[in-house]
Amino acid sequence: MLGIELLAVLVAAGIALPHILSLRRADPLGSVLVWCASLGLRALVGVFCVIWLVLFLPATELFSAMTHWCWHTVLPMLATHLGLDGHWVGTAAAVVPAALLAGSLVSVGFGVWRVARAVRRLLQFSALGGGPGDTVIIGGADVLVAAAGIGRPRVVISTGALTSFDDAELAAALEHERGHIARHHRFILLYAELCRAFGRFLPGTRRAVHELAFHLERDADGWALRSHDRFALASAILKAAGSGQRFHGAAATHLAGAGQLEARLGALVDHEIPLTTSRRGLRVVGAILSILGLVLVVAMPSAVAAGLEVPRLTAAHDCPG
Repeated sequence: MLGIELLAVLVAAGIALPHILSLRRADPLGSVLVWCASLGLRALVGVFCVIWLVLFLPATELFSAMTHWCWHTVLPMLATHLGLDGHWVGTAAAVVPAALLAGSLVSVGFGVWRVARAVRRLLQFSALGGGPGDTVIIGGADVLVAAAGIGRPRVVISTGALTSFDDAELAAALEHERGHIARHHRFILLYAELCRAFGRFLPGTRRAVHELAFHLERDADGWALRSHDRFALASAILKAAGSGQRFHGAAATHLAGAGQLEARLGALVDHEIPLTTSRRGLRVVGAILSILGLVLVVAMPSAVAAGLEVPRLTAAHDCPG
């Protein structure tokens, strides 16, 4: 029992840790690893909560108190018409949590599919031909530069961006999006969306996904800065931010990112170099949190088996007529 309590404390600490740490100037890859591990813990906690509600809650005194009552003792005027009793509470406690988790997964999956479909339709109906650096040019006055697609991603640029950017801005913007593709950020974002589906009902999950996306943008910025001017990249990002974003997510990353634009631009303009001294420490923390998540995954079948063997207290009683 003490081991379970200790594990619960470690998991809670792992989930909260990246929210406590100041990672704005930390190594981007180390920050991504920590946020990924924390999101994985959130997803696993969501699954374990459902397991407990479905398999373990019915064996508790609380569940017995919840189910051993009748509607006619609470709302006598409605009892005759509704025919409800404590049995409905027991059924809901077993079915609703799993249904909510499944609904969340379907909702996130539909969102990813919708963005992927929008990207395919954009490339199919709006593509004007090949552009600079093996890009795809699409029509439109918006300043749009994006890495679009999951299986075979392409860098997409709008005619509005071609007319708005100078040569240095264009080169830096394209290299930023190539960084997203080369670093396989789309798969990390898919993983984040999956974790969000399972951990949606835990406080802070949405912020965790946004923070992960922010550090992926920082990583792509760093990729572009290896060979391009930081002021040119900052200027391109600012111009892209002034136009409407058609899509953003696992299937497509927009140059302006999904938020925290001021922090990105400030780091570029002020030439803030990521603190390399934090790289090893962050990666060690991320590895520890990942191992903790692996422990939970290994423990899941045992938890399900134990829940199936837990004896229920008593069956819910029949309400008198």
